Amino acid sequence: MSKTNVVEVSNLHFARGTRSIFSGLNIGIKRGCVTAVMGPSGCGKTTLLRLIGGQLIPQQGQVKVFDQVLHSLNREQLTQLRARMGVLFQSGALFTDLNVFENVAFPLREHGSMTADELHDKVLLRLEAVGLRGARYLMPAELSGGMARRVALARAIAMEPELVLYDEPFAGQDPIALAVLQRLIRALNDSLQMTSVLISHDIVEACAIADEVILLGGAGVLAQGSPEALLKSTDPMVYQFMHGQADGAVPFHYPAPELITEMRTATARSHIQTSVMTDHQELK
Repeated sequence: MSKTNVVEVSNLHFARGTRSIFSGLNIGIKRGCVTAVMGPSGCGKTTLLRLIGGQLIPQQGQVKVFDQVLHSLNREQLTQLRARMGVLFQSGALFTDLNVFENVAFPLREHGSMTADELHDKVLLRLEAVGLRGARYLMPAELSGGMARRVALARAIAMEPELVLYDEPFAGQDPIALAVLQRLIRALNDSLQMTSVLISHDIVEACAIADEVILLGGAGVLAQGSPEALLKSTDPMVYQFMHGQADGAVPFHYPAPELITEMRTATARSHIQTSVMTDHQELK
């Protein structure tokens, strides 16, 4: 593995049917950093996350995580590699029939070999880290949206993963919950010496905690660099996205003939229809 990269994507091609999502994609995710992956809807952000997690296989090229080519691994090897990764799903994906404590304990029971006392203390430490130790006996239905996302985060880091994948962690959160999640992602990344990949549409919030931004578009990478560098970019596509402009390199209007042309055509048709109706009435 590269000394600086935990994830390396090389010449990756991936399509769904006839639609090309990635064509020759090349990126590297640096060790110890929070990397925000952003871009317009449909540009392949979640697809990239699934490729990194081994849920999807590229049609060409390769994805390496921890210096291992994912699509060359068998089921057991992939399971072992995933034990070094944590995932925070956009929905949280908590087990609805388990309380908060048992949700966080689940991966420790499945993949760990600790005693009951060790497991108990580990879960409390993870819940303490996200500020929810006092909520350990609550059921998911009793949690607010922000609390549920924090429990999911505690579960994602339960095994002390080296790499954590976040799928739209700020989506649907109120300003207070969003600020809490921001602080937690940055603090946990640094204190546990993890590497974080953050999929997000929230430019301001993601840039506030990211070390690097990868902006996807056009089946590849539009730009990659520090948040400051991308915010100062003069590239029309990059500038429009980073500054949230409604119109620009990506036009507001879907391609169509000139409005005046279609309006004239519509007017002419209206005149013809009126004339036909008049002639018909006169014949009567």
